[in-house]
Amino acid sequence: MKKMNKMVCIMLSGIMLASTMSGCTTGTKETTAAFETKEGDTRKESVSETPATEEPVTLRFAWWGNDARHEKTIKVIEMYQDKHPNVTIEPEYRGKSEREKVATELGSGTSADIVQLNPPWMGDFVSNGDFFVDLGQYGFDIEGFDKKLIENYCTYNGTLITLPSGLNARCYIMNKTKLDGFDIPSGLDTTWTWDDLITIGRTVHDKNPEMYFLNIDKSDMVEFVMRPYIIQQTGKFLIDDNFNLGFTRENLVDALGYAASLYTEGVAVPAAEGNTFLNATWTNPDWINGKLTSRLSWTSLIASETSDSEDTFVPTGLPMHRDAKDTSIVVKPSQLYAIVKTCEHPEVAADFLNFLLTDEEAGKELGDCRGVPPYKAVQDACMQAGVLNESVIIATQYAQENAGLYENTASTNAEITAVLIDAVEVVSYDSTKVETAADQAMTLIEDILSTLR
Repeated sequence: MKKMNKMVCIMLSGIMLASTMSGCTTGTKETTAAFETKEGDTRKESVSETPATEEPVTLRFAWWGNDARHEKTIKVIEMYQDKHPNVTIEPEYRGKSEREKVATELGSGTSADIVQLNPPWMGDFVSNGDFFVDLGQYGFDIEGFDKKLIENYCTYNGTLITLPSGLNARCYIMNKTKLDGFDIPSGLDTTWTWDDLITIGRTVHDKNPEMYFLNIDKSDMVEFVMRPYIIQQTGKFLIDDNFNLGFTRENLVDALGYAASLYTEGVAVPAAEGNTFLNATWTNPDWINGKLTSRLSWTSLIASETSDSEDTFVPTGLPMHRDAKDTSIVVKPSQLYAIVKTCEHPEVAADFLNFLLTDEEAGKELGDCRGVPPYKAVQDACMQAGVLNESVIIATQYAQENAGLYENTASTNAEITAVLIDAVEVVSYDSTKVETAADQAMTLIEDILSTLR
């Protein structure tokens, strides 16, 4: 059971500061196999056949995503409203996750009733206010969800306050169409190291100077290179639950040096270009037209991040240290759902949330727009109906089979993440400053941790 995070973020007028945040190689089982959730596929009936009141109820539901997610979510809202004519669900959707906006709305009491949240936000949110309803009182069928997912990402201080919207995991997305011309292996059965990544990237750029192997920005360099690189070395959380460092200065110097080499060796798109598309590198025209041939991302985004290209893309496992102590493959919720305490009808909100997550027809409509459905009976129904993207299925299943440490909230602290991103930015423009950047980062991180202990 996860203990409540002790993080203390600066709050001004009840508003939290913004965050900069938004592997292994075994074979893959048949994609028709069930995903690893708690045994048993019998789901309970809905929380209530009808909401607790027949009076008119209006609920606000806020989420972010692309147009496909919006359209599918609105369709499911309409399905629920058809079953419950007295209930109106008002959609509030955005193009991207906005931590600062969500934090402001929670702090000011203006939040939607049901909210979609990013897992890395939760430690800060929980430690800085009592914003969310205890979902345990509404009879959700927790047995239908992956037990570890519920324990590690949804439960705080013994209280169930969120539920997962989908399954998600770190992965590589490779443009097979373009890379086939370089005789470079791809796919989940590929065994490769971090040194191999540099060799492959250099090969691509040397053969075609207009091409770069890795489409990446400074934020993704921390999330998908620095974090797994260090965790594989140490086998530890970056920051443990007592706010102690899980890595040394030497680990950080090594990781920053590696990140710098991706730029100096022509593996990564130049920092100036990559950071132009910060937190949206899949919108870079060079990615769409195939001049950038791979990117590190999440399995839930495979379909959406490749939809603008006519090329064929395949998921590939993370590079690994030869003596890795952990796979660094994170399996986590795509997003989280919570009911906000200002909601006047939490029992109706819970009924809708139950419908959204556990109704098989609703699940088939949503498909994988938030990753593989987290509820087993819905997974099975979607797989039988053929509504899940095959690449998303096999990449998520592979991650579950090879998962390493989960992503604890201390390790995703917004201030510490911002320090690491700043260090990456320094070395991306000047590779001679690796040790200086590491020393500065270590000092700042230790200062932050000293306030959290």
